Amino acid sequence: MQRRALLAGLMAPGLARAALPAGRSRIAFDEPSGAAPGPMTVELYRPAAWRPGGKVVAVQHGLRRDAANYRDAWAPHAEAQGFLLICPHFSAAQFPGARYYNLGNARAPEAEWTFFALDRAVAAALRAVEAPPAPFALYGHSAGAQFVHRYLLLTGAPRVSRLVIANAGWYSWPDFGIAFPYGLGDCAATEAGLRAALTRPVTILLGEADTDPNHPALRRDASSDRQGTTRFERGQAFFAAARMAATRYGVRFGWTLATVPGVGHSDAGMAGPAAEILASAS
Repeated sequence: MQRRALLAGLMAPGLARAALPAGRSRIAFDEPSGAAPGPMTVELYRPAAWRPGGKVVAVQHGLRRDAANYRDAWAPHAEAQGFLLICPHFSAAQFPGARYYNLGNARAPEAEWTFFALDRAVAAALRAVEAPPAPFALYGHSAGAQFVHRYLLLTGAPRVSRLVIANAGWYSWPDFGIAFPYGLGDCAATEAGLRAALTRPVTILLGEADTDPNHPALRRDASSDRQGTTRFERGQAFFAAARMAATRYGVRFGWTLATVPGVGHSDAGMAGPAAEILASAS
């Protein structure tokens, strides 16, 4: 299936119909991708002052698949910054393992990629608040950061206004000489897509205390260790590799690197700085 057809499908009616009130809520819509296609839930927070046409931020949870916890951690920032908060729940039952979440099922035909579940979740949320389709800012933490940067590199993230990639465990390097998922070789990524991605407004956001090489959720193997032995090292190295790729291709480099002092592998600790970045551009 062509990407144009996939994106057109985002406008299909969802399960949610009535406009949602201010505060916390949850919706569900029919999601065709994943190992077990079916209803997918989305956790929402609508600030009291938010109206259709206002800022929209989507947040991708980590390995624990705890979208409700991410919604609760981000809700005060959504209220303060005035953006509609959308937290899709990529459940372990529907999107099992790294294949269907961190890697977006990108080895499968494009029509089966789970990256597009994010676009459909945002579209369903906007329908639920009776808002028209709109660009959104995007944040991912840990496993969600893995999803987000691969979503950008493989799909181009055409609806996204700004991206924050926080504390990813490991990356798909901007190098076609390294096979996916550790690089962009032997997958659907293209040099044109990489060149475009390098110009986008992306922030690599790293907790300065995310430095435990033995963290139980940190992948350690020969390929990932070439990127560094901690998330903090790997994030800095990934940013440097992206900057070098932009120089090599002769394109304007749109990414920035930012760090958060005293914060380790914690979404709650990263949420405030990330919200300020996203709200300024969403």
